[in-house]
Amino acid sequence: MTTIMQETQKNKWEIFNNRFADAYFLADKKTIVCKATTNYIPEKEFKELFGAIGEFIKTHRVEKLIFDKSKLTVFHQPSMVWYHIVWKAEMAIYGLLTYRKILPNDSFFRQSVKIGREKIKKEHPDFNFDKFDIQYCDSLEEALEK
Repeated sequence: MTTIMQETQKNKWEIFNNRFADAYFLADKKTIVCKATTNYIPEKEFKELFGAIGEFIKTHRVEKLIFDKSKLTVFHQPSMVWYHIVWKAEMAIYGLLTYRKILPNDSFFRQSVKIGREKIKKEHPDFNFDKFDIQYCDSLEEALEK
């Protein structure tokens, strides 16, 4: 894992990068962009990625997280449960409630996401998706605008 947290360009701070994902902070937009760079992120590396992002959020004002999953082909439900139930709940304490998701153009993956959300709702009724502003976008540009 590489956690840099340094300014790489004006108003762009690299938070994390490894062979599975990159994450950076756009200071002028108060937005973190997390981009999957492979077709699958193993659970351990997924938790390291969001652990690094979470540490950054605790010390910087972040208003939006964009998660670009367009390279993914495998949906890992246990990672998604942890991401929603544990990670998002903790980040809400620090004010992060706005999420934009860019999904792959793959109907099976998109259906898996939908089924996964329903499963989380059923198995974790205390977790309220409506507390968050979650929208799906087709591009990074659209996600930055919304």
